[in-house]
Amino acid sequence: MTNIELFMDARQYIVDSIEPMINCYLTGIWDPHIKFVLVKEVYNLINRDLNKRFPDLGMELYPRVKFRIFEEDLNIECGIQTYINHERNLKFLGTSGIYGVLYDLYYRESYDPRFDYVFIARYGHEHDHYFSGSKSAQAEYYLGQVTPLSIAYGMAIDNGYLD
Repeated sequence: MTNIELFMDARQYIVDSIEPMINCYLTGIWDPHIKFVLVKEVYNLINRDLNKRFPDLGMELYPRVKFRIFEEDLNIECGIQTYINHERNLKFLGTSGIYGVLYDLYYRESYDPRFDYVFIARYGHEHDHYFSGSKSAQAEYYLGQVTPLSIAYGMAIDNGYLD
């Protein structure tokens, strides 16, 4: 099996098993400290399960999961990485669908001194199936445009990576 096939199998395993985990561990407890510990432990459970079931897939290639907890509605949103990502220095922000296309959204510190950060929107498994931006993502966000990079910028703000 190729890494992409293993990734897709691992992703499907997470899709099938995440709802029981959420229902068992993360509902009804909204204390900030306990919520943080439980989310961290659910990540650990997912990684342990993936390690047991998919030992041939490297840990750096495991599908990433991102939880967003809406305390007012007592609702949990779960984003599961859709496409394999070979870059190790990216922080997974979540997934978003725009105009029928799913995007995995990432953030990283920039190597270019002119920019503090870079946002990446991946739309396929191949190495070149992505686009990126920094200042354009910020401008699109503040102009109210709905683009993958502007959504990534908003997610980075929500996650506390940006002010």
